[in-house]
Amino acid sequence: MYKWKRIFKESVGVLILMAFIGIIGGQVLHSIEEVLLQFPIFLFLVPLMNGLGGNLGCILASRVSSGFHSGYIEPDILDRELNDNMFVTLIMGVIMYTSIALSVAATSSILSFGPTVINLIIIIIGSGLIITIGTMIITISISLISYKKRLDPDNIVIPILTTLADLLSIISIFFMVWLVVII
Repeated sequence: MYKWKRIFKESVGVLILMAFIGIIGGQVLHSIEEVLLQFPIFLFLVPLMNGLGGNLGCILASRVSSGFHSGYIEPDILDRELNDNMFVTLIMGVIMYTSIALSVAATSSILSFGPTVINLIIIIIGSGLIITIGTMIITISISLISYKKRLDPDNIVIPILTTLADLLSIISIFFMVWLVVII
């Protein structure tokens, strides 16, 4: 049964902390303003990749949290069902980020903006892999912690995951830009 006091108690501290982390994400985005102005394609990519990273993590979080609580997934990193879910998430991430990379590269080549097509593909797929693997690690860690501490994952996992996935997306995109274009 859901009790508003429990929801409030478990959620309020997490939401306040995630608000501060969101501010950090905004500051990181502001600090790379020069890159955004040099390559405006990334103004389009940041929210797209933020959303996809968060969605992949939320799908995994929902499956894992439900699995822990219903007993079909053991809270053990070596559990086969847990690993199968992680593998499927990785495959979905590879497919989705590759699709985005090819679509954006085609658009970029027609409109002639952004880095070279091959660099753009490498940046998107590379950052997509970082985002996918990072959100999987975050999801599994937070799900395990919330399960072991008997916290409702609806109050804990999703707010933490989506905020950290957004921050990870921003950092990984610009890490890949730095790695591929700037160096």
